Amino acid sequence: MAGGKDAAGTGFTAPPSDDGLSIDRLARAFAAMMGGADPYESAPVTPADVVHVDASPDLDAADDADAGCQVSPLTILEALLFVGLSAGRPLSSRAVAGLMRGVRPQEIDDLAAQLRRRYRADNCPYEVVSRDDGWLMRLRPEFAGFGRVLEARARLVRLDAEALDVLAVVAWNQPVPRDGLVELGCDARPAVLRQLVRRGLLELRHGDDGGEPRYRTTARFLEVFRLESLADLPPPNQPPG
Repeated sequence: MAGGKDAAGTGFTAPPSDDGLSIDRLARAFAAMMGGADPYESAPVTPADVVHVDASPDLDAADDADAGCQVSPLTILEALLFVGLSAGRPLSSRAVAGLMRGVRPQEIDDLAAQLRRRYRADNCPYEVVSRDDGWLMRLRPEFAGFGRVLEARARLVRLDAEALDVLAVVAWNQPVPRDGLVELGCDARPAVLRQLVRRGLLELRHGDDGGEPRYRTTARFLEVFRLESLADLPPPNQPPG
C-alpha cells in the first residue's frame, strides 16, 4: 500500500492492541455499573475494564461504503442506551464517560443530544430523552402501547411443579443456603435453580457477614404472584383457597 501503510488498516479498522478496545471488558464494566452481576460467575472490575476508544476519525475508512458499524463513543453510548438499566433507570453521563478513556460527561451529553436529533429526523419509533441526571432510550408515546403489550405477555411465567416447589421452600424459609434446600425437603436440580435466577424470581447473594450465599425471592417474585410484600404470604400450613 502506498506510503508503507499497514495493509491491516488503521484507526477502528486496525486490529486491537493489547491495551485497545475489549468488548468483554466493556460488558463487564457495564454489568458492574448496572449492579447486576451474574450470581454464578463474577469478575471484579479493575482499571483495565475501562474501554480505550480512539475518538479520532478514520479517514481511510470514510470512503468504504461496505464498512460496518464502527466502535466510537457515539455507537458505544447508543448500545448502552439500547440495553438500558433495570427498572427504566437513566444512564448517567458520568457513569458512561467512566467506561471510556478521554471522554468527559459533557461529551456524553452532547452525543446523547446528537442521537436524539438523528432519531427525530429519521422519524424513528423510539427516542432518546433526558431524565433526572442521565439519559434513556424509550418508545415514543404513540408506540408505547405496543411495549406495554409485550411487557404484559412477559409477565406470564410458566413454572413446572419442581420450580414451584423451590419457590415455596425459599419464600417461606429465606434466606436459604444452597445445601439448606435439601434439608428442607427440596432436592431440586441445579438447572431449575439457575432458571429461576435467570428469570429474576430468585437471587443468590452473600449475607452482610459475607458468609455462604443464600437464595432469596425478588421483587419480580412479588410481582408475578401479585404480592405487595412477603408479609402477604399465607401461612405455610394454610390450604389454598
